[in-house]
Amino acid sequence: MTYGLSLFPGGTETTVPHIRVGMDNSSGGIGWGYYDREKEQVIPKYVTFKDLFSHIPRRGRASFIYGFPGLDNFNIYPLMNVPHLLKEYDVIQFFWFTTDALAHYFGERPYLESYKKFDKYLGKLVKNLDFDKENLIIYSDHGMSFGEFINIPQAKEIKRIIGDGLKVYVHPHIYLKNSAEKNFWAKKIVLESEIEFAFFRENENSVIGYTDNGKILFERNDDGKIRYLNEGTDFFDYYKDGYQGEWLNADEWLSLTKKSNYPGVPTNIFNLFMNEKSGDIVIVINPPKIPIFDLRYPANHAGLTKTDLLVPILLKGKALEHLYDVEDIWLHELFNEIPALNLSNNNPTRERQHFSFWGNYAEEKNYGFELLLSPAYRWNVALRYEQEIGKGWFEYDVYSSYVIRLWAGAGIQYQFADSSLEPFFNSRLQMDFGKIQFNYGGQVNFNNWKEWQENRKEILLRINDRLSLNWQIPNRFGFTISW
Repeated sequence: MTYGLSLFPGGTETTVPHIRVGMDNSSGGIGWGYYDREKEQVIPKYVTFKDLFSHIPRRGRASFIYGFPGLDNFNIYPLMNVPHLLKEYDVIQFFWFTTDALAHYFGERPYLESYKKFDKYLGKLVKNLDFDKENLIIYSDHGMSFGEFINIPQAKEIKRIIGDGLKVYVHPHIYLKNSAEKNFWAKKIVLESEIEFAFFRENENSVIGYTDNGKILFERNDDGKIRYLNEGTDFFDYYKDGYQGEWLNADEWLSLTKKSNYPGVPTNIFNLFMNEKSGDIVIVINPPKIPIFDLRYPANHAGLTKTDLLVPILLKGKALEHLYDVEDIWLHELFNEIPALNLSNNNPTRERQHFSFWGNYAEEKNYGFELLLSPAYRWNVALRYEQEIGKGWFEYDVYSSYVIRLWAGAGIQYQFADSSLEPFFNSRLQMDFGKIQFNYGGQVNFNNWKEWQENRKEILLRINDRLSLNWQIPNRFGFTISW
């Protein structure tokens, strides 16, 4: 697809939750924060981040760590694990956050270099995928615009212009003490600042916007369709491009304006004002002007332009063939258009089970074995014997990424030499790097809480889905059979 349109305001914090549940911006989040009129308080950014975090799969949340510049070099490891993970999970959602951060903080050159790195890593992944059985969707949550900063921060300008009439400003939303004055303040804002648009909802079926060159009107009819009217300059050039005042639904607006510099604006703005969290006034600063926030970013996606919100979508696989000829789509509807994609119940019923045997053939009694069974996802029960010590324990997956899993549990150890029983706590760090798995574990006995004992250090080389070679470091070798 050439034209995938994200919702306004464009941002990861809103796009990921909206595409996950398939809803437009008339509900859900409206940016990094908002003013709760009932509680009379500003909802802070960490609440929005928590909501974003909740819509990312548990094992995919470490992607935030790789989003820091420099750490993206390590993103190759989770990406290379995707083919193996697809044997356990129906869907793997992989997030590449670094490109966004690099553009915001460092500009266009590192932004493009990050794309090249992703392309290189993706090429390695694609070589290991079977598109007769597997499907691949590549999309971006929003675009990115480069330009020059406005001269004065918009927050400072809004406070200067509105003064005591301002209740709260949480970009891009302005909340007034007297909402009946929104028409007056919206017009004054665009005439006395570099802020390009100021929109407000006049009534249930009309939204008005001002620019310094005219007035914009979006009207909705009983069928939910919207038409665009203007006084003065046709800022969007819709009439120049063939629009004739028709009432259009969201898909029709996108189809008509997808090649415009301002795709889908009437629907994007009108639906935003249907959201109960929306401000009395919504402001917009479009590139090449870049708004000033806490830091002077050399790039942003705070506007309504195609570089802010329009993204391509790449599709490959048999379950996606019905979308190959589709040119345009609202990004939040993408998952809804793929019936085979089920994100609601994606966890396996249990973990992979295994039997391992190892030995040192130069030492007669230096051998061992382990049987690990899984009654449910994230739970294991295991029996292990080595050097005249038998152990039985359970373990639970307390943390997972696409590379690391941390297991913790408890069990009982039996010493055959003196027939003694000892309960213990144990932990195991599992790390997967493609066909290689590393396990490191330890335990602490109940009768000696201060002494941590190393009890596992092994490397497995996966031959196929069922058989692995097993190296118990430093001097024992064997095999592992999995199912």
